Amino acid sequence: MANLSIATPFESEKSSDLHDRSNRPPAPKLSRMESAWRWGVIADGVILAVGATALLFSLRASWDNHREWLVTLIPFLVIAAVAVVYLVARKQATALAPGLLFLFLSLIFGGADVLLDAEEGSDTARDVLSILGGICLGLSVAFLIGALIWVEARNPTKAPVPEL
Repeated sequence: MANLSIATPFESEKSSDLHDRSNRPPAPKLSRMESAWRWGVIADGVILAVGATALLFSLRASWDNHREWLVTLIPFLVIAAVAVVYLVARKQATALAPGLLFLFLSLIFGGADVLLDAEEGSDTARDVLSILGGICLGLSVAFLIGALIWVEARNPTKAPVPEL
């Protein structure tokens, strides 16, 4: 008879049932490559979000008067980074192309801005590069989030068929 007064009920007559932990099969072992594929997508998203935030701060630092409201854009950078990783996992290269193009341009403008700052270049050129980098970064975030919404609206993710 079942003893229901203990924290985890146990039926001594049914020791071969699945609720008995000694009869449960062990969990399948994941190889290192399977673990890398499983967790690598998340790591890529985190790295991309941190890189986009660093680019934002680099572009922001080149202006004489700091725009502190730019810090409020960090959540959108994180959403855009998650969108990139998600769309890569869904193999939606067409939807990714405009956002990645503007992200690449913002990296070019940000890198040129840093190089010009190291050489004590003109302030006007630095301002132009940082403004262009900021505009391209903003457009890339808008295009990436828009691509995520567009792909999910047209072809939503479905749960896999149960394996029973």
